[in-house]
Amino acid sequence: MRNRIAWLLIRMAGTIMEGGENMLAVYVAMIHKGVISIDDVPTAGGNRDKVKAALEATGMDQNGNIV
Repeated sequence: MRNRIAWLLIRMAGTIMEGGENMLAVYVAMIHKGVISIDDVPTAGGNRDKVKAALEATGMDQNGNIV
């Protein structure tokens, strides 16, 4: 149920905002909380690379664990 709600929120936010910095923050937060993994982040527009860079910049690995 938790994952289903998370995916619903991701789809809604993606539809409304069409990407951007806000979606980057959403992906980073969801990875940190363990709701999704980096493999679940879409590759379109380089989103996955941006999320990886943001995770590294905040001191986390690709699984959202603090290094």
